[in-house]
Formats: sequence, structure tokens, C-alpha cells
Amino acid sequence: MAKKLLFIIFFAIFAFQGYCAELKADVNNKMAEYVFTFQKGYSAFEQLSDETRNTIIFTFDTSENIVFERQNYFDMPIKSAYLLSKDKKRFFIEFKDTIIEPIVNKADRQISIVFPFPEKKPEINAAAAAVPAANPSMPSTSSYVKMISGLIFVVILIFLLFFVLKIFFKKQLFSDIPGSGRLLGKVDLDLRKSLYFYEIGDVIYIIGITDNGMNVIDKISDEAEAAKIRSGFIKKHDFKGYMSFFKRKAHLDDDLTSSNAIVEEKLNSIRNRKKQL
Repeated sequence: MAKKLLFIIFFAIFAFQGYCAELKADVNNKMAEYVFTFQKGYSAFEQLSDETRNTIIFTFDTSENIVFERQNYFDMPIKSAYLLSKDKKRFFIEFKDTIIEPIVNKADRQISIVFPFPEKKPEINAAAAAVPAANPSMPSTSSYVKMISGLIFVVILIFLLFFVLKIFFKKQLFSDIPGSGRLLGKVDLDLRKSLYFYEIGDVIYIIGITDNGMNVIDKISDEAEAAKIRSGFIKKHDFKGYMSFFKRKAHLDDDLTSSNAIVEEKLNSIRNRKKQL
């Protein structure tokens, strides 16, 4: 009787061990691999994710018992791994920061779960980290020098172009007038009608310019009137007159007032002459 009882006990132990599954873990700096090996098999394998807890859960059904103690990891992307073997088997993988998608390979009596770890970034030298990196959005000193040099060049070019055009248009406008002289200034009567005051010798000619042509309207030979007109237009158009404008403002205002009065008087004289005709 005792032999039969002993035989039954040994048979139960061996039968129980024959239906045990095995879980092996291999964790290193590059990956974490978990391999389930079954004697009879498994079914209903599922993978679930709990993003609020940074956890992946693997569930499956098997009649085999699995023994796996909780494993905690340090300096690894995986925080811990543990198994609950009540009724339905549930295998938990907790992550420290973000969930790593696993590579799952399933066979008839084996499940392989691999978590490839991301490569660690090389540590930055403390001395190099203390040196602030150059901001690419901040222009360098050479950029400022080039910008200022370009601006100066453009200003000089504008002044040269102004004087060249001024001389060109003066020569072109009065190229048909005999003798040598100079343009004192002009008065715009209309959009396309202007009076030009041109000096030849001691005489100032008033020339009317329209779309149809150019005519001599009047000439001023009186020395006093000519001097006032000449002074006003010289101060107004001469570049040096602009430079000394604020030093002699009172005299310039008087000259301009006198020249404007003379011009207005001449214009009224021309209008009255046309009415009489």
C-alpha cells in the first residue's frame, strides 16, 4: 500500500512538472528579449498598451504554470517586468519614459518578444558644453562691414548720377540757344507748361516750354532785377547754397521773396499783353 501511494505521489510530481512553461529574460544595453517556451502550447495571444502608465501588457491562455519573479532594471529604458499567472496569463513591461514597440515572433510552442533599445547619445564634454554655440541668426562683424560699405557706395553712386543727369538735361534742353549761358531755374505754369529763366551774359531770358515747342517770352536786361532773380535761383538750386542755407537764412528769404515778386510781376505783364492782343 505504501509503495502504491509513493508511486502516485511521484507520478503526480512528474506530471505536474511536465506541464510547466518557461520564461527566460535576456536584457543588455541594446535590447531586452523575453522568450516563452511551452510544453503543450498556448492560445488567444494579445498585445495591449496602457499609455497612461507607459506599460505594454501581453495576455494569453495556457494550462501550464509559469514561474517568473519580478525584475527591476536600472539605467535601462525598461523599468520593470513581471507576470501574473492567475487564470489568464498577463505579462507586464513597464517603461521609464516612452513605450518601445516590440518585435513579436510566435511559433506553436514558443513566443519571442524583443524590445530594441534606442542608441544612447554620446555625452557632451563639460568644457564644450560651457561654450555657447554661435547663433546662426546673428550676423557677424564682417556682414556689418559689407552692409555699411555697400550703403556708402550706393549713396555716392546716387550723387554722381544726380550731377550727371543735371548737366545732361541742361545741355540737351538749351542746346539750340546761341551763345554760352546757364539755366537759373524754372516756374511751372501747368502740367506741361513751364517758364525757364536762362542767363546769357548780363541778360536773363524768359523761355516758355510747352509740348508744341519753345519760345522766348521776355528778357530782363535791368541789372537790379536780374541780380535779384539770379541771387534767388542760385541760392535755391546751387548745392553750395543748400550747405549755407541755415547760416544765411534771413538773406535767402529776402532774395527769394524779391525774386518771386519779380517773377510774378513778369507773369502778370505777359498775361496783360496777351489780353491786349
